Amino acid sequence: MRILEVETFGRGGLIHYVYNLSCALADRGLDVTLVTAAAYELEGRVLPPRVRLVKAIARLTHRFRASLPRRALGWAVKVEAVADAVHVAVLARRARPDVVHLHCTNQIALAYLILLRLTGIPVAVTAHVVTAHERTRVQDAVHRGIHRLSQLIIAHSEFDRRRLIDEVGIDPGRVTVIAHGEYGFFGADADPVPPDAARRRLGLEPGDEVALFFGYIREYKGLDVLLDAWPAVATARPAARLVVAGDPVRLDAARRDALLAAATRVGAVHRFGYVPFSEVTGYLAAADVLVLPYRHVSQSGVLFLALAHGLPVVATRVGALPEVLSDGDSGLLVPPEAPGALAEAVARVLGDRDLRQRLAAGGRAVAARHAWPAIAERTASALEGLVGRDVRPRDQRDQS
Repeated sequence: MRILEVETFGRGGLIHYVYNLSCALADRGLDVTLVTAAAYELEGRVLPPRVRLVKAIARLTHRFRASLPRRALGWAVKVEAVADAVHVAVLARRARPDVVHLHCTNQIALAYLILLRLTGIPVAVTAHVVTAHERTRVQDAVHRGIHRLSQLIIAHSEFDRRRLIDEVGIDPGRVTVIAHGEYGFFGADADPVPPDAARRRLGLEPGDEVALFFGYIREYKGLDVLLDAWPAVATARPAARLVVAGDPVRLDAARRDALLAAATRVGAVHRFGYVPFSEVTGYLAAADVLVLPYRHVSQSGVLFLALAHGLPVVATRVGALPEVLSDGDSGLLVPPEAPGALAEAVARVLGDRDLRQRLAAGGRAVAARHAWPAIAERTASALEGLVGRDVRPRDQRDQS
């Protein structure tokens, strides 16, 4: 089977997912073409012989990003996104893979899907999100269109499967659940970073008790809830330090400045900007616990990053997180938007070495159950099932 994997960002969680999946599918003997953006952040990482990398997306805006005025860049990104959707559909038509597997969480995914369907090649979509994190009527309509046009939808959890069926009205036969994979590959090609050295790089002391908030900073992730909870953590654990690292890519300037000011007030070490791939493990090594104070979520790649690296997790009981974490065994779960409960859980983990060790061991066991060979096996089986179906529109089937 020949698979065309399409991912449009080139950096962040989606390309990390698609890179791992593509490698694992190739290890199973499948031929994979990975189409991604010119801003591909995994340059230099070895790909299996059966994976062909094509950096065909956002090439012009990547090249001229630094020289274009902000407003012109915004328009250029939109225009090039449509042109890229056409280009990828033409590429698919020429390459004639057995199946196209699309990974995209923004509105342009609808254009990709429409054009790819016109090629006559079966198209599967992994629903990394069911609805936009910051919902509007337009975004809801776009996501409904994506899900309804998809011939096969891969959901990461039973929670998302139920949403696709109950909220979007998708036929249950078109939805399959394949769990998210672990992200141990972050540390696979480098020597481990000693915790004390990692802390020194961040301006921390060896004896500090470090809680980490990591990943894109967006409203649904609840950083403000953690900042509200932090004074109580600091009172209970005087050596506690908070580290915040992530890109506030979707926040307006006023909201970004307000969160930055709040982080400064509580004494957090903060980096409001994208953390390059090579620096991620340093933040994990410096931390005693990862905090995920999400208001809502489908699934979290940052969670699987922490689990694979044995970093204890405190998370809110939302979305699919309770399907992954067993409270008290592989993580501590608290209600969303509850600063008091969040502070109590974080302070408890920071102050209890045995608990941290138990959660770390439980997390690694969860990560082992989400290894990529198993994810690839299930994905390959699902895609093979799609290729074996008659995927023509119903009116065409009825004429046969």
